[in-house]
Amino acid sequence: MTTKLKETCPKRGSWCSFRLVDEQGEASPYAGLDYTLHDRMGMAYSGTLDNEGYARLENFYFGPLILDLSMPYQSGEKWYEDLVEREHFPLPLTALQVAAEQSPSGPRKNDRTYLARQRAEQEQAAFFQVEVRDFAKPGEAAHLPEADTALDSRPSPYLKEACTHSNAQPGIALMANQHNVLEVKALRALSPLFSRDKAFCALNAYHLSMMAVLSYASFHRERKPDEAPTPPPYSVRGCIGNVLQSQLGHLIPPTQFKQSGPFHLLSEEVPYSKRLEVMPYDPDRYAKEAKDQWEYPEQVHFLHHKKTETQAFITHNDKVLLISVRGSQELADFLRDADARQVSHADGQGKIHRGFHDAFLVARAFVERYMRAFYRKGQTILVCGHSLGGAIALLLAEWLQRLPNSPDVQLYTYGSPRTGNRTFAQAAQSLPHHRLVNHNDPIPSVPATWMDAEWKMALPGSAMLIASIGNPMIGTVLLLGGLLNLRGDPYQHHGEQRHFMPRKSGLTAASPVLWQPGCAAIEELTCAKFAGAIELKGDMPARQSFAAQVLSMGEHFNDPGYANAALATLLRWYASVSREKETGALFTDRERKQLGLQIESIQAEVEQVPALTYTQFRHNLRGRTDLRFERLTELQLRTLFQDSQQQLNALRTQQRQELSRAQKRLKAQGERTLGWQDVFGDVADSPALQQLLKAWLALDANQAAAGLAKVTPKNTERAYA
Repeated sequence: MTTKLKETCPKRGSWCSFRLVDEQGEASPYAGLDYTLHDRMGMAYSGTLDNEGYARLENFYFGPLILDLSMPYQSGEKWYEDLVEREHFPLPLTALQVAAEQSPSGPRKNDRTYLARQRAEQEQAAFFQVEVRDFAKPGEAAHLPEADTALDSRPSPYLKEACTHSNAQPGIALMANQHNVLEVKALRALSPLFSRDKAFCALNAYHLSMMAVLSYASFHRERKPDEAPTPPPYSVRGCIGNVLQSQLGHLIPPTQFKQSGPFHLLSEEVPYSKRLEVMPYDPDRYAKEAKDQWEYPEQVHFLHHKKTETQAFITHNDKVLLISVRGSQELADFLRDADARQVSHADGQGKIHRGFHDAFLVARAFVERYMRAFYRKGQTILVCGHSLGGAIALLLAEWLQRLPNSPDVQLYTYGSPRTGNRTFAQAAQSLPHHRLVNHNDPIPSVPATWMDAEWKMALPGSAMLIASIGNPMIGTVLLLGGLLNLRGDPYQHHGEQRHFMPRKSGLTAASPVLWQPGCAAIEELTCAKFAGAIELKGDMPARQSFAAQVLSMGEHFNDPGYANAALATLLRWYASVSREKETGALFTDRERKQLGLQIESIQAEVEQVPALTYTQFRHNLRGRTDLRFERLTELQLRTLFQDSQQQLNALRTQQRQELSRAQKRLKAQGERTLGWQDVFGDVADSPALQQLLKAWLALDANQAAAGLAKVTPKNTERAYA
């Protein structure tokens, strides 16, 4: 009886060894990792990898082994601990995942496994490529990237099926009596570089302009009710989910944002868990979140409020929390911009543009919920928005800065209109707001008095505007001079304005120079021209006509207007500091002269106000239906004409002086030197920046943009202090 049992029992005496290596063939990232091996009889053997990522098991039952590396991450870095313990969407991190995130990807060469395969050959081992998801427990892989179908040296799934309890056991199968080298695919992602320094830098201006462009996209294709995501979940190029998850999250540099492209971001490789995060779709695991209407990732990261047409997206990594708000897209949006009635700020000081305030309240609830779940002290909050989105972004940033935990907030806006009155602007004075404006964009100069029929214009100003039909420059001068201003507490810009000005009249946004003229005659000329030329309705310019003209203007839109201008500035400033090693000029002597000619051209426009005789003035006013003018006596009408002419002449003198001061500012700024921090902010100190720049500058699209901007970056070498 005893002899028969010995003959039928499985044999012991087998051995198996394995080594974990990264994509460079290095084993050190996996040193000290705990593992468990299961033989075909279900016996478990636990151990720890040595300093060379190696382990060997002897005297187990003959047959294949299952290697289990699903041990949970315990402690170490606080960021990972928070991901495991956070209240919403906690992640089932394993020690293997965290280890795989610390090792960089590549090198690829012709064989993406060149170094690891070479090590396997040296050790006379079987070679396999594995991923972290190969070792995830059932139901714990939703937060990981989709399986990489390009891996070719994969462990056999059939071998695992031959093992006892294989269906319930995570891991891969290894052959008995064989040494194995397992290359663990690096779990890495791309992350755009952002400076956390509050000072303006060209890098943030460009990257946040691209995030503002992306805010115009949908998160994914429109879902049908109750439709679950289908792999790949974010396949529509240029959509928010595609850029953040399918591309950046998979080490693929995105080039399309919404329908625009190609644009290229300066992105560094980071651990996957430190990318700009998109929450996993896992309704079974996150039933509580799904019940609270966070079932799909787009419900977490994406806002599209149809009643106010407010659209935004939000994401974060270990360093920043990013909020991007969409601007005006349809005619209705522009008409909302022009609806300039003021309302009291809901929880702050001053009065706010009614349309912007309504949208802010919607966006605030969206951001507030996300902040409660994912914001961690120490993160910098980057807020950006274009056009109408810039106004909402300002209200969001001002509210965020007033929160009890005093988060670190930066704001970049592009072509943003005025948002609130003087009281609001002064109360928000401490908020770092970098406000970028294109030279031929009229939107930053609104709301204006003539956009709200409930407001009354000063009589001489309105009389001259109405009487000057056919002479739009008169209306231009009056609007620039502020005669048509709001009585009471007027709208006021917030933040530090920087002005994209073309080197020559008529040039596109691909070749501007960024400077700070500090002159209303320059900054608001385009809007004033529009207002002086559009059709009057009663005694007010028609909002519909104004909005229709804006829709035809490329300079207002983020792409091609602001995105190209920001890219040109980044290339221009980098070229300047590269030429001068550590510092460079804000613009060249030639560019300064070209800008000076632009200012002279504006002065000439302001001066060329055609003479208006009293007969023409009287005829035009009497032809209007405004009873204010119909009831005036001849003496009153002549006095009004004289007062209007005097004010017009005074305004021309005032604007002449402003433009003269702008010429002096131009000269002074031409003597200013740029440093690396002006270009890259605190990213200038990153050791990886040089190598990233070398590849980024060599891209065809950036070479073409540099040519349009008339700059030639010499090289990427710099002497770091």
